[in-house]
Amino acid sequence: MIFEETLVFYNPSDAENFMRQLFAQGYRAKMKKINTLVNEAHCKAKISDLKLYFADALKDAKDDAGNGEVAEEVSETYSSIIADIDTVIADLKEFLSARDDGAVISDDPDVKRFLEIMKKEGMVENAPTDGAAASDGNDDFFSRMLRIMLVLNDNGMIEDLAGKDGDNDEDAEKILHKKDIPVEDLIMSMPSDLFLGGNSQKNRREHNIKTVVNVVSGAEYHVTTPIEYSISANFDKLDRMVADYDIDPASYTKMKENIVAKTIIAKNILACIKN
Repeated sequence: MIFEETLVFYNPSDAENFMRQLFAQGYRAKMKKINTLVNEAHCKAKISDLKLYFADALKDAKDDAGNGEVAEEVSETYSSIIADIDTVIADLKEFLSARDDGAVISDDPDVKRFLEIMKKEGMVENAPTDGAAASDGNDDFFSRMLRIMLVLNDNGMIEDLAGKDGDNDEDAEKILHKKDIPVEDLIMSMPSDLFLGGNSQKNRREHNIKTVVNVVSGAEYHVTTPIEYSISANFDKLDRMVADYDIDPASYTKMKENIVAKTIIAKNILACIKN
């Protein structure tokens, strides 16, 4: 209906919690799951080439003094990325030097702890993620182990053996196959949105960086608010309600704009009726 509004959530729990908050205020909302296809792009190259790309980009940003604050912000971003890559290199060297070729790393205390966190958070193993779901003080450990495991998987260095039921399930043993190459020559993937600038595509080619686009299935959770909510919503309260939720910002902006417009329409209609 014309006065109903829809807010898009990416997490079903967030959508359900939002509906419960509305219900506590006397409003009954409806939720509908929408299956979607999402293009996920990432860039893949040797770790050394990725680091060189960002080192060159950092130099260009520092040379671009004319852009002032923008150049400074970009420089800080690239410096942070380079530091992260150095951390990955150091973590990989430490991990690989402490484990033998052919080791059953699924029995390794660090790997077991990592897999337990993934299982607890309901995450699909080996799926690209930023590690934000890890909690209980495990954030730093989880994110660093995640990057190690992703690099090892990208380079075919982990073999999953059949589990108890004969399938590659959570009971599968994970065997480490080390490579006789420097860690810096291992392939690593990074989100494509880290590669900024108008010349990014050209510079990526020059640094042997490939862009890979995967189409994956996803879901959105559309929560539709009732008519009475649209004409009585308090934006400050609404902002607090959704502050910690994973929502589509465009749908939220549109929702608020529509509420303002429809509130004006409703007031004009009431004024006409009274007259």
